[in-house]
Amino acid sequence: MKLLRLQRRPRARFGPALLLVCALPLLSCSGYAGKVQRLRTEVAAGQPAAALATLNGLYDADERSLPYLMERGLLQYLSGDLEGAQVSLAAAEQLVDELYTRSLSRELARLLINDTLQEYRGELFEGAWIHYYRALAYLAAGAPQSAAVEGRAATQTIDRMAATGPDEAKYRNDPFLQYFAGLLYEMDGELNDAWINYREAERLYQAHAVYGVAGPPDCLLHDLFRAGERLGFDEELARYREAYPDLAVPRPAPGEGELVLLVETGLVPGKVSERIDFPIFTQAEGDDNAESAFHIAGDSYGRWRAGDIREQELAYWLSIALPAVAPGAPAPELRWSAGAAGGALAPAANLGALSHQCLEDRYAAVVIRTVARGLLKYWSTKKMEEEHGKGAGFLTNLLGSVTEVADTRAWSSLPAHVAVARLALPAGPQRIRVQGTGGGAEAEVDIAPGRLQFLALRLY
Repeated sequence: MKLLRLQRRPRARFGPALLLVCALPLLSCSGYAGKVQRLRTEVAAGQPAAALATLNGLYDADERSLPYLMERGLLQYLSGDLEGAQVSLAAAEQLVDELYTRSLSRELARLLINDTLQEYRGELFEGAWIHYYRALAYLAAGAPQSAAVEGRAATQTIDRMAATGPDEAKYRNDPFLQYFAGLLYEMDGELNDAWINYREAERLYQAHAVYGVAGPPDCLLHDLFRAGERLGFDEELARYREAYPDLAVPRPAPGEGELVLLVETGLVPGKVSERIDFPIFTQAEGDDNAESAFHIAGDSYGRWRAGDIREQELAYWLSIALPAVAPGAPAPELRWSAGAAGGALAPAANLGALSHQCLEDRYAAVVIRTVARGLLKYWSTKKMEEEHGKGAGFLTNLLGSVTEVADTRAWSSLPAHVAVARLALPAGPQRIRVQGTGGGAEAEVDIAPGRLQFLALRLY
C-alpha cells in the first residue's frame, strides 16, 4: 500500500473558526443529491433534454467543474447537439489533464479539507470515457478520422492517469476502450495498430473479475483472427487457436458492408455515503497537528484492514463517512435484427464494476484522509472544552460532524452496460432493431459495401 508522505512543517492547530468556514458550503449542499437523482430519473426515462435543463439549474453557465462538463457533454450528445457535446467534452478533457498533473503531495491544506469542497478529479475510468463519447460524436458527425484520434487518446489517458495512482491499483487499463480503439484503427485502415489493440483487449478481458465482464466478446475474437490472418501473423494465431479451438470466424460476403453495433443500457450505479465506526488506538492521544494525525490514521488503517483490533489498545471509535458504489443490475440480454438476419449482442463493458474498482483502488487514501480530519476535529473539540467549557466543545464537535460528508460526486448519466456486435449486412439501407427485456430501439443505416461503419444506440 502506498501511503501519503508528508514533509515536516510547523505545527498547525485548527479551531472552530476554521471548521465553521468549512461547514458553510456543505450546509447548502443538501439539495444537490436530490437534483442529481432527478437528472438520473430523466435520463432513465429517455429525456436527455430535460436532464440537461435540470443540470443547467445546478450550475452557472460558465461553470468550469468536471461533473458539470462531463454531464453536459454526454447529455448534449444524447440530445443530438454534437457540436456542443464536443465543446463540453473537450473542456472536460482539458480539466482532467490539469487536475491529474497537479502535484498533490505538496498540498497539505488540500488533504485536510473535506473531499466535497475540493475540485472533483473524476474516477480514472471517467477521464478515459470522455474520449469514447468524443469519438461517438465524431462518428455521428461523419468525421471518422477524428474519431480514430479519440480512440488512441482514450488508452493514452488511462496510462497517464494511472501513473498518479497507487502501484497496486487494479484498474490501469480498459478492455472495451482497447477494443473500441482497435475498431476505429481498422476503420481508418491502420490494421497493424488494430491488431495490437485487439490483442491487448483480449488479454484484459481474461481478467474479468476487475472489469465485470465474463470474458472477451466473440466479435473481438473474430476481429483478432481476421486481422492476424490479413497481416500474416501465423505464429501468434496458432496460440490463439489453441486457446479458442471451437471458435468459428464469420467472414463478410462480397458486396456486403460491416456495422459495429454499440448498445448502452441502464444507468451507472451511483455513489452513496456509508458511515462506519473506525478504531483509533491508544497512541492517538498525542499531538494535535496534521503530521501526527496522518501518522496515526495510516497506522490505524493498516491494523483495521488486517483485522488487528485489540480492545485493550483502543482509545475510542471514530465515526466517519465514506463513499461507496451502490449495487448494480446485471447486464440485460439483447438481440439485434436487420431484415431476416439477427443475433445476440455480447456484454462488453460494465461501468458499475469500473466505478467500484476505481474507488477501491484509492480507498486507502480516502480513509486515511478522512480519519486524519476526524482526529484533528476530535482534538479541536477537546481543546475547546479544556479552554472554554463543554458548550464550546459541543459547538466544535457539531461543526466537525457537519463538515464530514462523503464525496459521492460522479458522472451520473453514464450507462451501466455497453454491449457490442459486428454485423455483416447487404449494401443499401438497413433498418437495425435492438430488443431487450425492458424495451428496444431502432435506426436506419445506409450500409456501404466493403466499409466498416458504426451505430451507437441507448436503451432507456
